[in-house]
Amino acid sequence: MTLQWGYKRAFLRCALLFVAGTTLQMGLGDIDNSFLRYPWGLIIAINYVYLLVLIHFQQERWSWLKRLSDHYACTSSLVAMILMTMIFGLTRQDPATEGLVGALGFSRMTSSWSFNILLLYFTTTTGLAVMDDLHHIRKRRVAAVMSHLAVFVMLVAGIFGSGDKVRVSVNTQLNKPVHMGVDRAGKPTQLPFAITLKEFKMDEYPPKLYVLNTATQTSSRDFLSVEEVGASMVVDGWELTAEQYIDMAGRMPESDEYREMQHIGAAPAVLVRAKNTLSGEEYRGWVSCGSFIFEPSYLFLSKDIAVAMPRREAKRYLSRIEAENEKGETEKFNIEVNHPAKIGSWHIYQVGYDTARGRWSSTSVLECVRDGWYSAVHIALWTMLAAGVVMFVTAGGRKPRKEEQR
Repeated sequence: MTLQWGYKRAFLRCALLFVAGTTLQMGLGDIDNSFLRYPWGLIIAINYVYLLVLIHFQQERWSWLKRLSDHYACTSSLVAMILMTMIFGLTRQDPATEGLVGALGFSRMTSSWSFNILLLYFTTTTGLAVMDDLHHIRKRRVAAVMSHLAVFVMLVAGIFGSGDKVRVSVNTQLNKPVHMGVDRAGKPTQLPFAITLKEFKMDEYPPKLYVLNTATQTSSRDFLSVEEVGASMVVDGWELTAEQYIDMAGRMPESDEYREMQHIGAAPAVLVRAKNTLSGEEYRGWVSCGSFIFEPSYLFLSKDIAVAMPRREAKRYLSRIEAENEKGETEKFNIEVNHPAKIGSWHIYQVGYDTARGRWSSTSVLECVRDGWYSAVHIALWTMLAAGVVMFVTAGGRKPRKEEQR
């Protein structure tokens, strides 16, 4: 199927915008959105919307303006943004990234020229479509107009409100109030509340046993997950069996045997029996990943081959905090990944902990985020939900066409 000339021209326009953005990225570097801080972000947003209104009413006079809102432009800009978003999701976002990925700005996508130019173009085509919907609202479906308007509001808020977004990283320690953090530029930032970490809790996946080559520091692809005593599996020609499993264990310095220990720093330990499936040779001993108190233990099967247990992976972790505002009022929150706490216009996210201490961490890393345009986005999201309800209710109300008389 041959692509129509309208689509060819529209996709060519997107390609030229990408090339222009890439050229600016290599010549000027990342975009600094600090100029969009209040009130300038709001002023520019109002003028931007006003410009879209002027373009809408001048489209009949200037044909090139009309091409910004036709279905070719809308489709091509949407496809371009989907591709850029896919690159965004598949590329590690790290300012220190070098090479071609770093030069194109793909590792700093939200600050790259190409991404922001295409995003602004997509927002413009969406905005002009909204203007057309509102101008001919009697001929449009209410649900479609509501959904288009909500998407446009979210895009505008995301672009022109980016300068007002504040991100502050806070390292909290048990029972120590913290009211200062560090922003992305490394500057100390005062928070309008104090955070006190009351408890850090972590759930971990069962320990895993690998066959490790100590000479090359490579481990087997398969592993034995020890969820209960008696678990067994063949790994790299060795049948590994868990004869005993202690979730919280420790050992004396002069002993090789692990015993149950309910104490900070206790580590999981497994008594492993390893049998060679070919020769029948057997070995038996304790294997542990260790902790910040205990050294890890290995079961050596030969000079360079051993059964090893890496540090357990975190399944879920949360911080129980108390937040005291400027009025002296205190609130309690449980914060975990994807479940932030909300204090006024601030959202507090769980982002890290002391990985060296693991579940015994007495430190929790939180990120406090304030978005001045959050209310607009919140209203837009509710508008989209309302549009979905209206679409569902009115879906069965359309009357079928009468068949043409023969």
